[in-house]
Amino acid sequence: MAYLALYRQWRPQDFDNLIGQDHINATLKNAIASDKVAHAYLFAGPRGTGKTSTAKILAKALNCARGPTSQPCNVCAACERITNGSSMDVFEIDAASNRGIDEIRDLRETVKFAPVEGQKKVYIIDEVHMLTTEAFNALLKTLEEPPDHVVFILATTEPHRIPATIHSRCQRYDFRRISAGAIENRLAMVARKNAIPVTAEAISLIAAQAEGGMRDALSILDQCASMDAPEITATDVRQLLGLIGHEWVTELAAALLDRDAPRSLTTLDELIAMGKDGRQVLLEMILHMRSLMLYKAAPAVETIERYSSDTTVLTSQSATVTHSELVEIIRLLHEGANDARWSAEPRISVEMALLSICRRSGGEDLTALRERIIQLENKLNSMAGGLAAPSQPPPPQRPVQPSPVPSRASTVPVQETVRPQTPSAAGTNKTSAPVTGDSKAIWDAVLKQLVSDGKRTVHACVAQGQLVAIDDKTATVRFASQFTKDRTEKDDFRFVMEKILAQITGRELRLHCVLGNAVPPQAAPKAVVSPEPQAVPANSAGEQAGEHPVLRQALEMFGGKVVAEE
Repeated sequence: MAYLALYRQWRPQDFDNLIGQDHINATLKNAIASDKVAHAYLFAGPRGTGKTSTAKILAKALNCARGPTSQPCNVCAACERITNGSSMDVFEIDAASNRGIDEIRDLRETVKFAPVEGQKKVYIIDEVHMLTTEAFNALLKTLEEPPDHVVFILATTEPHRIPATIHSRCQRYDFRRISAGAIENRLAMVARKNAIPVTAEAISLIAAQAEGGMRDALSILDQCASMDAPEITATDVRQLLGLIGHEWVTELAAALLDRDAPRSLTTLDELIAMGKDGRQVLLEMILHMRSLMLYKAAPAVETIERYSSDTTVLTSQSATVTHSELVEIIRLLHEGANDARWSAEPRISVEMALLSICRRSGGEDLTALRERIIQLENKLNSMAGGLAAPSQPPPPQRPVQPSPVPSRASTVPVQETVRPQTPSAAGTNKTSAPVTGDSKAIWDAVLKQLVSDGKRTVHACVAQGQLVAIDDKTATVRFASQFTKDRTEKDDFRFVMEKILAQITGRELRLHCVLGNAVPPQAAPKAVVSPEPQAVPANSAGEQAGEHPVLRQALEMFGGKVVAEE
């Protein structure tokens, strides 16, 4: 008799032996027991998780001589034929090789005929996502309303490629990846029943490499059993699968964490000289760094599957690196592995990845660094806003009109023309509505606090206003410009103003903005600010007045001159 692979020998034959899919087992058994079997099912999940096995078990449960039953006997003629694939009522179709519309048309013709032996005709379409669009469209009507004696079971590893019209006509069951612990228990049982000498460490390594697929795990164990070794060890598994081993991974990880580029490159060279694949080195380094990241984040959680199980190594190495550094290292390893996959010289991509890790930035947390950058940007924006001219220009100043005629009757006093309005004078502008001394003090304190807090943009806007009234609940500010009033009423400016008012007054005040015609208290431009002129002798008045930039510009424009007052 020909040798039968382990995954075929140990394919589950009933629901109880299906590993890791308890949620699906319970649902299907209840559906059979209550006679609520659907006409179409969609089994979705990773490879090797039991989709096809479950489909065959369901077919046996429906066609068993004792059935329909949730516990097929596996000894009757119908069960045996389904097990060995010779049943005339169960059709296994590989959609990868029968994906066209012609095959689906043939299926539609055979659906009409009644079962030969059992009670149901079961169509198992594997890798159903490979069907063409035309084939899916041809299957729709039959899938929606098949004959009573037909059950469709669609299996796929890529459910996202299944049209929504197919989804809506099926009951979907999602198969989970099988846990490493469940795989280890199953492998230990299979090894014991088949007299395969294998160590527990080797079984754990096989379970980790299976990535949640029982079929892959049994295939690896079958391959190791062919070595005919006195005992299959973890070293044998690593050699068979081309793995580099925990000792080398630990050594290379230590060099990378220490930023030791020479030692990292030397270790890589030794591994390549031993016949190890450079990309495989990066992939195992990713798993090790993931173990460090998970251990650093949750050292007490033991249910998380880790590549590295040596807590001593995990503790010592995780203490030398920050979480953000581990994330950055894993990202660089991923990029290097992807580059090596498509590179003409994969070793160069691997070396670049290792050197990038050794020359990575410091261990400062990226979140803190990001916050610092945001703070700097806000300060720059505030400074730029404070330096920029206001969008709404201040009320125009009365232009200086020197007399172009040099007569005594039209002479212009030097003191009146040159005298600008200083900030202190602006604060006491008599054209504005009068305010109490307390209100003025509060307003001055508010403006000063805005400058102190770096809120220069807010200051440039609200400085155009004037505090005209304040009570226990409301602070009323009057603006001469519609723009500055509306901008101050926005949520961001309002929040800042109400916060500062609360700090200064000691009570929660709501900001109320009104529009008026009064000249804002600080509307005078800083360009004309100059010291209060002193009395000067008549013979030097013209010289000193002519030195003022505003007056000098006016004199040049109108062709006038300043004459001393007699």
